[in-house]
Amino acid sequence: MFDWLRRLFWSPEETERHDFLEQIDALNVKAGGGKPQVEEVRAGKIRIYSGDFLLGDPQGFPEPAFELPNVAACEAEISLSVWRYPSGATQVNRLTVHLTNGTACDHAEKIGEVGIDSAKMILADKADIERHWTEVGKDRVGVISTAPDDTVLQLLTKRFKLKTVQRNVVRAVIVGRVSESLEGEIESFLKSQPEYADYPFLYFRVETNNSFERSIYLSKAWDFIPVGNAATPLMFVCGTGRGDGVYEVKCSYDGDVPQTLSIDFMGE
Repeated sequence: MFDWLRRLFWSPEETERHDFLEQIDALNVKAGGGKPQVEEVRAGKIRIYSGDFLLGDPQGFPEPAFELPNVAACEAEISLSVWRYPSGATQVNRLTVHLTNGTACDHAEKIGEVGIDSAKMILADKADIERHWTEVGKDRVGVISTAPDDTVLQLLTKRFKLKTVQRNVVRAVIVGRVSESLEGEIESFLKSQPEYADYPFLYFRVETNNSFERSIYLSKAWDFIPVGNAATPLMFVCGTGRGDGVYEVKCSYDGDVPQTLSIDFMGE
């Protein structure tokens, strides 16, 4: 009955996307060892001293996709609705930010949309991002691409006598800190090879564990991590449900003061 109604009222594109999302959920159930349990989690609090709250894809920072002004609270409490699989893996399905200490309004209206292309979202105080977001971190990690195969890895390890560790199917890292001189030698070598000369950064690069890299490579489903190279201030980073997409941002207000902000990552 449901399939008949869906095909009657939905467009072919909507039907195709619905079927695709169902396939993703089925794969997650298989990988997670069974169907998940729904949990409501209080993730913690984040400070908003400037009165301006930012959220968006890490790739857009320090100029995020969405800004919420006129926030009254010094601290905002973040709560999550998550799926927890038998394997212990978790998936964030809904994000709620309580922006006042008072009673929240029942009605929430759509105030915009946020596009996600990295399956991650950052929430932070605007002033913290402006003052502490950094393009250069404290580390110097050499990353060698192993996609589609390990040809470049074998080439570089042999020529430069490198010790490496395979992190996943598409990247290996050089053991130890990569000096600027070694980085230059490897880049010069790749540029001398016709098959790698045009885009050497696709095959080798040095990551410094800067603000973007810390957020984009976060292995947890959610966490509070430093904005910059110091231990504080913190920003909140979480995965976005099934991954990339355009998500509605809803908010309830008391006059012109925002009270509760919410994003449903499972909406179609």
